[in-house]
Amino acid sequence: MEAIITAAMVLTMYFNANFKANAQSTDNTVAQKIEYRYEYDEQGRLSNKETLSWDEATKEWQKSSRLTYKYYKNGYNVEVSSWNADKQAYDLPSEVTLYRSQAPNLTSVKTYKMNETHDNMYLTSRMVVMEPLDGNLLAVK
Repeated sequence: MEAIITAAMVLTMYFNANFKANAQSTDNTVAQKIEYRYEYDEQGRLSNKETLSWDEATKEWQKSSRLTYKYYKNGYNVEVSSWNADKQAYDLPSEVTLYRSQAPNLTSVKTYKMNETHDNMYLTSRMVVMEPLDGNLLAVK
């Protein structure tokens, strides 16, 4: 059996893990403690995904983090920024993942994190994602 990981699968796993980590179980029900807000560009592509957390003390949604999507001819970037309550603004991205099409059905994925000591970013992971040429995930003969 082949296992093929696509960029969409990686993002889905990330978002699902993020949701599960921020949900609270009460009396066998799940009370959602996070809210997502989405923005789209003029071409209908996702440009921002903002995560808000419920503040029980103030009974308001508080900004937590934001994913910013930037699109290019050969791919896109996803930047992760945290909300700075003191500044009432998002900080500079703490992490950036670059998705680049290298060839048909071949995408490179590189993730960089901020090194605050040196005020620069460093490579933390890289991989190549291949999609099947025929569009099928499993080939059965």
